[in-house]
Amino acid sequence: MFGHCGKILRVNLSSAEILVEKYTDDFARAFLGGNGFAAKLIYDHVPADADPYAEENAIVFAVGPLTDTPVWGTSRGQVAAISPQTGFFADSSYGGDFPYMQKRTGFDAIFISGKASQPVYLLVDETGAEIKNAAELWGLGTLEANSILQLKESAGAISASIGPAGENRVVFANIICGGTRAGAAGRAGMGAVMGSKKLKAVVVKGRGKTTLARADKLKLFLSENRARLKKNTADLSEAGTPALINVMNKRGLLCTHNDSRETFKYAADISADVLGEKYIAGKTACHGCPVACGKNVKLNSGEFGGQTVKMPEYETLCAFGSMLDNRDIESIINGNSLCDRLGMDTISMGVTIAFVAECMERGIVSAQAVGAEVRFANGTEMVELIKATAFRKGTGALLALGSSKLAEKFGGDAEKYLYAVKGLEIPGHSTRGSRELSLGYATATRGGSHQDTRPDYVSAYGETSEREICRYNIRSQHFTAVGDSLAMCRFTYERGLGTTVLNEDIATILNLVTGWHVDRDELERIGERIYNLERLINTRRGLTRKHDTLPYRSMNEPIPKGPAKGRHTTEEQLARLLDLYYSARGWTKNGIPSAEKLEQLGLI
Repeated sequence: MFGHCGKILRVNLSSAEILVEKYTDDFARAFLGGNGFAAKLIYDHVPADADPYAEENAIVFAVGPLTDTPVWGTSRGQVAAISPQTGFFADSSYGGDFPYMQKRTGFDAIFISGKASQPVYLLVDETGAEIKNAAELWGLGTLEANSILQLKESAGAISASIGPAGENRVVFANIICGGTRAGAAGRAGMGAVMGSKKLKAVVVKGRGKTTLARADKLKLFLSENRARLKKNTADLSEAGTPALINVMNKRGLLCTHNDSRETFKYAADISADVLGEKYIAGKTACHGCPVACGKNVKLNSGEFGGQTVKMPEYETLCAFGSMLDNRDIESIINGNSLCDRLGMDTISMGVTIAFVAECMERGIVSAQAVGAEVRFANGTEMVELIKATAFRKGTGALLALGSSKLAEKFGGDAEKYLYAVKGLEIPGHSTRGSRELSLGYATATRGGSHQDTRPDYVSAYGETSEREICRYNIRSQHFTAVGDSLAMCRFTYERGLGTTVLNEDIATILNLVTGWHVDRDELERIGERIYNLERLINTRRGLTRKHDTLPYRSMNEPIPKGPAKGRHTTEEQLARLLDLYYSARGWTKNGIPSAEKLEQLGLI
């Protein structure tokens, strides 16, 4: 077997049972790896009615056939579970060093169920796994825990840990991976699932090598296309994702003041230009990646004043910046670093604060009820709220619930000011400015995520037909399902290969690694299989058409001003789009995959 290791590790923390399972080439070709493997394992082994915090729920760390190969941007992995934030299947992608080291253990997937009676960490190497005591690590931040574990388990060990937020079950707690460049599995509360299992960390170390079917031809393909990669990712190498701040603001698509508007007067103050001129102190890259989109920055003041820390990405600059009307770049950098150490998703954190700030501004909830005055344009206050949330102290105990649960708690008109889908807060990509992405958000498996349907900025202002919108969403969702299963970075296969849909280049890379003879049409069917499987997990848990919706503001309040003024997707338009989308997918009018479709895909 080329590309794949052929083994899955299953660990039950309640019984301490550890099993090694082998899989066939047919299984690998049907689900690829990464997210495909994670979804299949959860579908097969997690009961449909499992509570996210129950022993029966599992968390899966999975890598793909491209992981730890010479292909650009392939130190990537996926972590998946039934999310405490949405109640549905969710997965989160991460980079750094952990994925390639997991691959070297010889296990393409690590499936962890049960609950430990005391804090533990899981050590995985080429011989299997060992459950170890983590009592002395409980309460530590992610960076400190990772550092201790990597020293304790000797050279080559890489740790992925949770912080106090995961231990305290903040619904948007994340997982931070150690190594040269930290990787964050940021979305949908994967850290809270680990916390509920008393699982502080997973540590991987191994020396296995991924075998390639046609190594020489793969090397030649990469050499021939390296110039294209370099050209197409030059802006990411230079400035990283913060370059999007000015781009999005000029297009009138930068979510501002809890998305009540989509232009930010002070966008320049939180832009890549400011970071580059005043703060950037060097580049960082995931293992083996030539793009080096990550950056380190040196702060002057605040919690980490005088220290060099990780640069905030575009999503964080939006969530902690424009969404909160906050032009204080140093508070954003400090807040980002705190979230990394405490183990929280910056998107959900910032959007939840913005939601509470607007509810308070509109008189829906009082400072007395919340425990503090939560305001826009106050970076210092934001940093303090981040700390309080991780430890569920004061106002933080409410913020730890996430915005959707808070809307239920506040009542009244609070729901009108949510910026979330299926309980997951939406990142800094406009639900109103692009109808293509609006449908993508509504139908996304994991909720408010731009990682299921990718933003199509080229036609963001075009009057694309509704049928073409549906076609784009379906192809984009297959594209991301395949990419997350290979697993390969969005930047290297979207930007580097210049595509947002599956094409022959992706098939060529996969074939050179595995020795298969897959064409674009088969890749499309694999993506369709994986996406339908994710949907099937969710429909078994009660998901129907009513969950495929958008925030009230996105459907009822056109963008008020700026270059995208007037744009939005109405309830009537979304209803028509859903009818077309479900029909094209072979699902029922209620959004359930039909038996005929599932049989075609080999899922029943």
